[in-house]
Amino acid sequence: MITKNNLLAIIFIVLCLTISFAGISQSAVESSGEVNAKDNNAGTVIAGTQADLILNVIIDMSQAEPGEEIESIRITVPNGLTAKDKSVKTVVIGDKNVPNFTQQIQDNNQLIVTLPTLITLTSRVAIEFTVDASAVPIPELQFIVGLIAINQKLLIASIKPGNADGRVNNDSLTLRSVSATKPLPPSSVKVQPDPNGENDLIITWSKVEEVGGYLIYRNDKGNTEIANVIGKDQTSYTNRDLKPGSYTYTIRSYKTQALRSDPTVPVSGTATADKKAPNPPTIILELKILDKGIEVNWKASPSPDVVKYIIYRGVSASAIAKLSEVDATRNSYIDAQLPESGSFLYIVSAVDEAGNEAKSSPTQTRQILSGDKPQPNPFTPKSNDPKFNQITFKSSLVKGGEGAFTVRIFDLDGNLVIEKTTDSGSKEIKWDGKDSSGNLVNSGIYIYQAGMGNKYKVGSIIVAK
Repeated sequence: MITKNNLLAIIFIVLCLTISFAGISQSAVESSGEVNAKDNNAGTVIAGTQADLILNVIIDMSQAEPGEEIESIRITVPNGLTAKDKSVKTVVIGDKNVPNFTQQIQDNNQLIVTLPTLITLTSRVAIEFTVDASAVPIPELQFIVGLIAINQKLLIASIKPGNADGRVNNDSLTLRSVSATKPLPPSSVKVQPDPNGENDLIITWSKVEEVGGYLIYRNDKGNTEIANVIGKDQTSYTNRDLKPGSYTYTIRSYKTQALRSDPTVPVSGTATADKKAPNPPTIILELKILDKGIEVNWKASPSPDVVKYIIYRGVSASAIAKLSEVDATRNSYIDAQLPESGSFLYIVSAVDEAGNEAKSSPTQTRQILSGDKPQPNPFTPKSNDPKFNQITFKSSLVKGGEGAFTVRIFDLDGNLVIEKTTDSGSKEIKWDGKDSSGNLVNSGIYIYQAGMGNKYKVGSIIVAK
């Protein structure tokens, strides 16, 4: 039972929650964003300095309701960073600079940018602004970004960190400030060949605290940078698709692009020839039948060193022949040169730069019936397989004919076994091996006469039981 005191307590809690969320709206507007230091992908700023930052936000308006058009963006700058008056330098929506925005700083270190026109469609917004970093390094600086609608309600329901600038960098709403001292270089650097037989070298090292990432250099590249590994916890890099031979590497850790460690002692490793076949493509079992041929589709191999795909066709998985090849950017092929008749399937293989090949599973079996001959011939009426227990006569048997299509079946004594006719809109007639009375005929050779108008085609078929 709820007592009077408990009821009063519940009412008090509800009132508190109502007051806390006043002015805040749950919204269907989806948004993701990230903050990066300008010209620095590692998500770091130097303590005690002025830092130029860029906020990227993708605002998805596809589910927005009337009244949720976006008028302003509010950036809550974390303690340890200070936003000053007129700190916003540029605002870009899509690829267009927006010159007529307004900005204001609130007492609680909140930066509000009001746009000259409402955002009503899904848009990417980039805001460049300047902050002062405190002299004390802070490992986590968490920004909070809100969208303010035209009705002045703050829409925060779906704002979340994520890649919003289309580049691999910080991809977060969190930065960290680090001291202005040069970082230590990584230790325990090793260079080892890929254990799976790929022609790759795997470089590993020990983590360095307070850094934004690691720069990898290779000797035969003139000791120029070959990779930027972002994140202090990332401690390996794979140098792929190397020619067999020895390679030497050095590594630098960095806090910003301008604040780098000394290089490590050079470490070498030997790349071997590529002996590992790539992962096979995943073929789509169902074939697409088009006017211009049969389309074969597949999902690309996940292996990064695939250079081409080879398409095979055959009567079985063990009896295939190369049909064609396409480059690694393709995932479909149209077979426009079909065999005259018969059943066949397709297999697609992935081939890497060393010629290693991996074949997919086969597609479904596809049967092609020639227009010049009835198929299959012979056929077996007692078979349970509909591909072989009836014979198909196509109207294309009769060249130049017009009108209704007719097929007459005779035995070798010239007796009419059955006559089948279809209208001019149909292109084929099937016979299941039964006479006009519905009785199964005997095994043997039969004569057919296919006619259309005053044109005829005569030939023989075999019934087998």
